[in-house]
Order: sequence, then structure tokens, then C-alpha cells
Amino acid sequence: MTLYKLKRKVKLQDVDAAGILFFPKFLEYCHDTYFEYLDVAGLNIPQSIATGPYILPLVHAEADFKHPLKFGDEIEIRVLRAVMGKSTSFKIEYEVVLAGNEETLCCRANTVHAAIHRKTFKPLKQLPQEIKDVLKI
Repeated sequence: MTLYKLKRKVKLQDVDAAGILFFPKFLEYCHDTYFEYLDVAGLNIPQSIATGPYILPLVHAEADFKHPLKFGDEIEIRVLRAVMGKSTSFKIEYEVVLAGNEETLCCRANTVHAAIHRKTFKPLKQLPQEIKDVLKI
């Protein structure tokens, strides 16, 4: 199951001296797609960060790079699924493929987020239900 997909092109400013996508950009693209998914699902993340009772900071990220990307390549970033972690954390799984050639896997990535009180930075007792509902966990 895929929660959300986003197509985009690799920008010139995102490639390194070797002419391929600079590796941290894969994670940036994934995280941007995750935030767009939350927005489309109806969560107002900027407002939540500014005034809400909790935040969901990234606490871990990893990626496996499978195929290089070059300036102008069109890609599809997929938010595959969310997996519940401990009581207040969850993992988001992503993959990046070449658009129009979906068997070409370019990257697999995961990010782990923890639910904490916005003001105290202490863990919540449980993941908020609205987050569970949006992430289908």
C-alpha cells in the first residue's frame, strides 16, 4: 500500500560535482513528500509547530541508494507506509523510483519520528489519534 506519491524533477542545484543527486537530497525529497502528504490529509503542520500541544521531530533517518539520479530526471517519491514504534514513535517508509520506469528503484529510506510536548520536549504518553488516523496505524 502507498499512502502518497509525488512526482518531481531533479534540479540543477541538487546535483554534486559528479553530476548526480547529492545524497542528502534523497532524504530532503522524502521529507518534503511526507509533509505534503500531511498537508493534503488536512494537518496544518506549521500551525501545529507554532501553537499546538505536540510536535513530531525526526529522531532517526537512513537511506539505501540504489541508482544514481541526474539533473532533469523525473522521479516519483512514495510514502509507502507508517509503522508504529514504541508508544509515541513511528517509522515512515519511502521509496524513490524513476517516473515512467517504476522498476528502477533509486532509493529506499526510512525516517523515525517521536511525539513530544512542544513546550517541554518530553515524550507524550501516546501518539495522538489524529496522527494515527492520517498515517493509518
